[in-house]
Amino acid sequence: MFMNKSVILFVFCLMLLFPACSVPHVDPTPTATEIPEPTETPIPQPTPTIPPSAARVNGLYIAIEDVDGKKAQLRDAYEQLGEDIPDDGLLREEALNDLIDETLFLSAAQMRGAAPDAVDLDTQTQALCISLGSCDAVKEWQSKNHYSEDSFRRALERELAVANMREIIFEQLKDIEQIHVYRIWSSRRSDLDEVLSRLNMGISFTEMARNYDETTGGDMSWFPRGVLFSKEVEDKIFALNAGEHSDIMEIDGVYNLFYVAEKQTGRSMDTQVAQLAQRKALSDWLEEQRNQADIEIL
Repeated sequence: MFMNKSVILFVFCLMLLFPACSVPHVDPTPTATEIPEPTETPIPQPTPTIPPSAARVNGLYIAIEDVDGKKAQLRDAYEQLGEDIPDDGLLREEALNDLIDETLFLSAAQMRGAAPDAVDLDTQTQALCISLGSCDAVKEWQSKNHYSEDSFRRALERELAVANMREIIFEQLKDIEQIHVYRIWSSRRSDLDEVLSRLNMGISFTEMARNYDETTGGDMSWFPRGVLFSKEVEDKIFALNAGEHSDIMEIDGVYNLFYVAEKQTGRSMDTQVAQLAQRKALSDWLEEQRNQADIEIL
């Protein structure tokens, strides 16, 4: 059988255009087939569901449920204290501000590696079950205090973070400078002018202080900055060296002379002074954090 001319021409053209399509030379030596290395398929991690939120602090969300719960707790507190309850807008603002402060502690704890984990939360919850007698009792307590299980866990996380950060902040107070101060005061400047004259004659400050105050002898004991006086007054007192007294200083209509008996760093504080210093340290820390934080009201 003879092939059609057009078919022969077509095949001839293909051979000219695609010479590689001709029968290839086959190497009799077999070639080893490379087996591809197995690759690990990444397992997608679940994205946590963000609850309906009232604010965001450094990327951490404050749930509307938590604000509503805090409002109810504040309302209960006002009622128990017998105080007038603020209107709903002011109550919400107070609740949100409290939660922002708590979330600032949580954010700082996370950055320092001091934030509680799931095990910590479970441990604390179990301890509460033991303390109240049963986990059912804990659920009753949660309901009474306006918590759901989720909002309670978030509140517990914030509370533990606050406790951890408080320890870190208070640890820094161990290295704070303290001064031991004596004081002579009077409502009349003429009295202190006379005291200054006697001091210039070489009479002991502490001896004269005992004459002016027989109860305390003018001894103000030890204290750090931020506890008793304004910054302006503190700067003048702390600028004194041990054994020096101040000039006459008028504070709220009262004339004062201060004498620094001793200065020391790392000294343990008296209980009441420590509480005042801790409160000041927390207040200063929160103010600094608020100024630096990324806070968005949603």
